[in-house]
Amino acid sequence: MDIKEYIDDFPEIADRERHEQFELLEQARDTSFTPPAKRLFQMYCWLLPVFMIIGLGGVLYSVFGYGSWLPLVAIVIGLIISRQMISQRRKALMQRGLQQVLATSKAG
Repeated sequence: MDIKEYIDDFPEIADRERHEQFELLEQARDTSFTPPAKRLFQMYCWLLPVFMIIGLGGVLYSVFGYGSWLPLVAIVIGLIISRQMISQRRKALMQRGLQQVLATSKAG
């Protein structure tokens, strides 16, 4: 996971130097993405698009009936929505890890 995209993204550490943000974000990643949590997140990343496409295809089928365009629309929209949901979940996990790291550094 590339944590460079999260530099200057969290207001708690935005005022710090970039290298310090990078170190804190690495610690946050290590805190949030432990091996069991990483496996669950990977499963989430695989299953969410599948269920999103199937669910969206079912909704479109029930509303519009079958059309040759239906699978393509379900795949495109399902992948876009699931990618957005995965990004939001990854950011929320990083936020939680960052809060834990900051709380630990203040306490210690």
